[in-house]
This record gives sequence, C-alpha cells and structure tokens, in this order.
Amino acid sequence: MAQKKKVVKKTIPAKTVAAENSLIKNGIKIISKGFTVGEAYLVLDDESLVPANNKVDINQNVNMVLIIDKGWAELEGRVFPGSKQVVKLSDGTEILNSEDLFAAFDETGVSQEDARYITLNTVITEMKNKANNVIVNFNLWDKKGTSTLTGSYKLYIK
Repeated sequence: MAQKKKVVKKTIPAKTVAAENSLIKNGIKIISKGFTVGEAYLVLDDESLVPANNKVDINQNVNMVLIIDKGWAELEGRVFPGSKQVVKLSDGTEILNSEDLFAAFDETGVSQEDARYITLNTVITEMKNKANNVIVNFNLWDKKGTSTLTGSYKLYIK
C-alpha cells in the first residue's frame, strides 16, 4: 500500500513594506504577503515625480508605479496578475470601485518582466470640496499563486 504524503501548508507572514524601505515614496502604505516590493512611487504622465506632499491638479493623471522584485508564480513563462482600486474622498464618499484591472490577461498572462513593473492610474476629474483629500486603496494579487499586496496613498487637490 502506498504511503500518503503529508502536505504541510506554508503560511507566508504579511509584512508592512513602507516602514522598512526608503524606496517607498509619497506616503504609500503597503502590506505584502509573498511579494517583494523594490520600489513604489507616484508619477505624472510626463514621468515626473508627484511632489512629496502629493498635491495634484484636477484632471491630472497620477500613476502609482510598483516594482515587484519577486513573488509571482510562473506558469510556462507567464504570470497572472490581478488588481483592483477603490478610491474614496476623506468624507467617505466612494468615487471609484474598479473591476479587476488585469482581467484582459486572464487567458494569456503576461511576461515575468512585464509583471515586475505594475502601474495603476488614478485621475480625479471633479472635486466640489477641495478640503477633502482622496484616498486610493489598491490590491494586487497573483491569480496562480498565493502572493498578495494591499495598500493605500492619499492625494490632495490644489
């Protein structure tokens, strides 16, 4: 009779990344389980850095760049990212709750190199009360593995 193999599940502890990495900028807070984040920062469409105070104009595209050093489960040379964003005003008003931003790649996946550079875009097109700040919450996950990443950052409208 064949002997059954004992399966031991490995729990990957979640860790807060921003506190230990000076390459996490713009007050981005990240909790990672499985991913190693090399850098995270905000840029505008012209690739200039968003100021450290995160003040931007209405209709200005803000791109959060995440550089993922490792943590993707590779399947035949491809990885399968998933991501969502929820954007709220500081008064609690929800202005965006996205579907999976990478759903178009569910069948084909993306190259490991492409998945190393994740860019998530936010643009605020209208703001009645500029005293509110904007809180961007994001999730990133590996659809074929166990790695996850959650985080947030704030934007202030000029």
